[in-house]
This record gives sequence, structure tokens and C-alpha cells, in this order.
Amino acid sequence: MSPELTNHPLIRADGSATHTTSLFTILAAVNGPIEVQRRDELPEEAAIEVNIRPCAGIGGPRERWLESVLAALLKSVLLVHAHPRTLMQVTLQVLKEPSSGVRVRRRLGDVAVLPALVNAAFAACVDAGLPLGRTVVAGLAVVREDGDGVVVDPDEKALAGCRSVHAMGFDAQGELLLNESGGQFELRQWQDVFEVLKTTAAVAIAPTGEDEAMMNGDGTPAPWLRQALEGNAREAGAWRGVG
Repeated sequence: MSPELTNHPLIRADGSATHTTSLFTILAAVNGPIEVQRRDELPEEAAIEVNIRPCAGIGGPRERWLESVLAALLKSVLLVHAHPRTLMQVTLQVLKEPSSGVRVRRRLGDVAVLPALVNAAFAACVDAGLPLGRTVVAGLAVVREDGDGVVVDPDEKALAGCRSVHAMGFDAQGELLLNESGGQFELRQWQDVFEVLKTTAAVAIAPTGEDEAMMNGDGTPAPWLRQALEGNAREAGAWRGVG
């Protein structure tokens, strides 16, 4: 299925978004810049706090690792120096994940959720009006069990039967911002995944004039992130007749 993005599902957060893929549904909420406790205050930039809540139970080492990866990525995307001595708070709730009947090795499952978290967090930051230095879009791909072929945005069956899983994020210029992998793979396979996900990211944020040139295999337009962000901008300016 094509990724889906819903803007501003929450009314009490400064910004929010829901991101749905074939494997995960993530609800993200952003508040900021807000007052920060003195012990966490940074004199020259805003502090970034990321909280991830699992689909069931309480967070553990897995969530702490995901939070650290996401915080580092957001720091490279947000203009944190524009709001020193403040806090930008990002909270993500996992609403849907692969069913318990699907056996996925733990490391592979940890990596697999990263792209959905990144895309939901970025969309919520845009909705909150936080200052951004760049755009980021993340994608997920797996290498088949036989080592031959790459599957982008895999379903539960493909994830459970894969040899390795790869999460990568790119900006609009194609610079690699996120690179996490799990499983067994060779350099050649990683390079194949890199090229495929780089193209997928470019399609997701393709300018309007290039939309027709970048299509999915079924002929449907693929720039889902650009379409969602443009729709959000039109809604934001509708009250004053803009768009």
C-alpha cells in the first residue's frame, strides 16, 4: 500500500500527524518551542526531547534506542539555533505494528519501525510550524531471504521472510541522513538498497512539474509527502484566502 499521511489529528498539540504504512501506524505530536527546565537548557540552541510509546506496555531499551536515533536526526533537520534555551518536544505513539503471529527477529523489527517514526515526526514538526533547515523522508526496504532482490515498503510476509532490513532517510538533495540496517547482507546488496530507497525518497518529494515523470508501477502518482505537505499549507492559508 502507498504511505498515507494525515495532518493535525490532535487539537491540543502545536502540531500533529498520523503516518500509515503496510506495517505500522504512528501518531506524532509536537509541542514547541516551550519552556525548558534549567538543567536541560542549552545556551545556544533548543533542546530536543523525543518520547516513543509502544503499541502495548511500557517503553524499554528498544524505545530508548529509537528515541536517540530520532533525536539525532531531528537535530540535523530543525533549525535549533533559532530558539536557544527552549525545548522542542516530540511524542510518538505506535498505534499499529505487525501482528503477534508474524515472527520477526527483534533487531529487524527495531529497524523496520524507524522510517514510519521519522516521517510522522517530520510531518508533525511541519504542522507545528517549527523552523526547518531541510526536508527529510525515510523509506524501508528488505533483501529477500535468497539474497536476490529488494522489496520496498514490505508487508508482514516479506518482513518475516527477509534476509536483512534497511531504514534510510534522505533530504531533498539526496543526502543520506539516516542509515540503520539489521540482518545479514553484503556491500553490493546495501548499495542496491541505497539506490532504490534514494529514488523512492526523490519520488516522494518530487516537485509538481516532475510528478508525471515519476510514477509507481501501477501508474499512480507517487509524491505522497509533497502532496500531503502542500495540502497542509493550503489548509493553513485557507482562512485568509491563500492557496
